[in-house]
Amino acid sequence: MPPSRQVIDGLWRCLCPSVDASLLAKALESPTLSSTSAIRSRPRVSRKDGLHRHRGVRSLSQQSYAHRANTDSFVSPNLYIEPKWPQSQHKPGAVTDGTVTATEIIQATNDLTEILTEASTPVIYEALRELRNHHGQHGKIRPIIQFLLNNRKEKPNPFIYESLVVANWDITGSADELGFIFDSMVAAGVEPSIGVLQSALKALAVHPDYLLRTDILRSMGAKGARPDKQAKFSVALGLLRDGQFEKALDLLDELVYSDQWVPAWIYEIFIYTLARRGFIEEAVRVMQVRLKARNQNSPSHVLPLGTWYFLLDECSRALHYEGTKLVWDHLVQKRVVNPPDGVVINVLNTASRHQDADLATRAIELLAERGVRLGLHHYEALVECYAYNGDLLNALQVLCIMEGADILPEAASTRSIFLLFRRSPELLNGVKEMMENLKAAGYKIPIATVNVVLEAVCDEEPAVDKAFGMYRDLLHLCSSGPDLRTFQVLLQKAQNAQTAQELESEMLMYTLKPTRDMYEHFVRCSTADGDLNTAFKYLAQMELAPLARNTSRRMWISHPTLVQLLKRCFKEMDPRAWAVVDVARERKIDLEIEIKKLLAEMPKETVVSDQRAQEEIAMMGPVDTAAEEALDVGDPKISSSSAS
Repeated sequence: MPPSRQVIDGLWRCLCPSVDASLLAKALESPTLSSTSAIRSRPRVSRKDGLHRHRGVRSLSQQSYAHRANTDSFVSPNLYIEPKWPQSQHKPGAVTDGTVTATEIIQATNDLTEILTEASTPVIYEALRELRNHHGQHGKIRPIIQFLLNNRKEKPNPFIYESLVVANWDITGSADELGFIFDSMVAAGVEPSIGVLQSALKALAVHPDYLLRTDILRSMGAKGARPDKQAKFSVALGLLRDGQFEKALDLLDELVYSDQWVPAWIYEIFIYTLARRGFIEEAVRVMQVRLKARNQNSPSHVLPLGTWYFLLDECSRALHYEGTKLVWDHLVQKRVVNPPDGVVINVLNTASRHQDADLATRAIELLAERGVRLGLHHYEALVECYAYNGDLLNALQVLCIMEGADILPEAASTRSIFLLFRRSPELLNGVKEMMENLKAAGYKIPIATVNVVLEAVCDEEPAVDKAFGMYRDLLHLCSSGPDLRTFQVLLQKAQNAQTAQELESEMLMYTLKPTRDMYEHFVRCSTADGDLNTAFKYLAQMELAPLARNTSRRMWISHPTLVQLLKRCFKEMDPRAWAVVDVARERKIDLEIEIKKLLAEMPKETVVSDQRAQEEIAMMGPVDTAAEEALDVGDPKISSSSAS
């Protein structure tokens, strides 16, 4: 009668691998299993077809996987089939005089059958023992065991099973093969020793299997044995390879804080794996623990330079400041390693992001030593560092260095300095002296420096007088003279016609042609308290003026300026008002409500003498009171239309 099955949901087993006590006890009472072993195979889901299967076994002759035909029974203890190797001239089971040594077997590169035939059985066993400590040679264990079983008629014993487990330390092994080995030991009545279980944990560090690892640890606990230090290393690496990073880090912490010596290569694997998976913070923490570990800084345990390079690359790319500075201070600053330009630029960006002016300066100096042509983005990062730390003098000095290197600072390059002035307006009192000292030291003062100071003054003071005074004081320091940005900043505070005309004269003196936005500001100032003829002159010149950078492609004056101009024209009974209205209508600018309001305010005698005014009144009808009130309070829904 076939044994009863225990139906277990696969998703539940995935989320909760540990079987509850009652189910485990029932499973262990199965007549198929040995009650002395806690390691058992369990059905798996094939990744290929989704069917339940048991652990596969690697065929020792064909070096391939074979699956069990019956998923409810174990494989017979007769595990090994006759190999398809070239037939030896010696009779099976013959024992030679033992002229071949274990070293010759380990070093053999050709078919092992011939050399094994010349070796005695004890020598072959000795070769198996020595192969355990030969990295990269574990793949020879299977054919040697195959020879012992088939040619020398050796029976499977604990040492052979343990050797097969050791064979899975190689990359050619698998967790499925480990599971099959334990199934075979159960079927053969061989109790797994602690050594076998420790070796299996090491194999699972290469071929992770959470369920099998859990079974092995539970079995060791049942035997009253605890994993030794090497086994814990294997468990930690297996968890790390299995993607269970938190458990792996917890186990590593346990090993470190229990004052156990951890090999340097364990730390390296953790650093590489965590950083590659994006856990930069954890990788840096492992590196810090590694540097503080005892006996780890001796010449034989020093971390390879490749690990340092890797960590610097990953940290700087992720803008992780702590890790970047750790590697830089330990090796780059001491000229032990010389990172490539791309990594240094990432270091510069990291320093800028975290406002470390010293690190940014050292990165810039390293690039300059190599003859790298520094660009605007390199210097801007350094300016931001100094400005964030309140070091105005050095921030201005970097702008001067840019000017000397023919890299003209832009308005965007000085945003961090403007924010510094806004945070600390008292710095404006000493900025003139700073710039004079820089000029005396031989630096070229860029106009962008003057502009940002003027912008800060205009932002601090409502009146334009102080800004004009600062303009006169600083202009002589700048050999290149003012630019359009200079007058755009000053125009922000110009509210009358006299100031606008002075600025226009100053621009013409430096052969600077105003932009359309600047001409519109001239029109607005002239209509406020200046000559109306001057306003119309600016309006005519505006048509021929270029557009400023990063401005809207508006082809005429804005709606508020247009309304202000019409009010001035109607107030002075200037007949050019109707020409302005006609142009506005041609450009699809909605002025009907404003015109109605202005016509309603015109004196009756003026309306009688103005035929165009009479035509407009007849065409528009009475003025809407709600529209009048909205116009008076500046309703944005009515007055937000702009020229197309």
